[in-house]
Amino acid sequence: MAVDLRKRLLNANDIKVEAIDIPAWGGTYYLRVISGKAREQFEEAYSQEKMKNFRLRFLVLTLCDEEGKPILADSDMDALGERSSVEINRVFDAAWKLNAFTQEAVDALGEGSQNAPSDASSSG
Repeated sequence: MAVDLRKRLLNANDIKVEAIDIPAWGGTYYLRVISGKAREQFEEAYSQEKMKNFRLRFLVLTLCDEEGKPILADSDMDALGERSSVEINRVFDAAWKLNAFTQEAVDALGEGSQNAPSDASSSG
């Protein structure tokens, strides 16, 4: 029985993908829940380095196609950073919420970092 539960757990398709309309960027895009491993790596990098380009790095991890495959690479971060800060923040807020990050989790990673997002959303 335990083997069946293990197999079911390790083969679960639990990476949710959500559509987001971004008219300023030409239409519909998709955001995904990142894996536990990717989240651990993101949190570790944040806590060790007070991560620069926090929002951009998170969008590189979460923007994807309909199937959940990433559409951006780290090398796209500078170009992504040239997009509207309003749109970046709106999409970041949606990705942050989708991935169930909380302000408490951020505070635990890096006490009072200026790069940490707030729970307040700028979207309507």
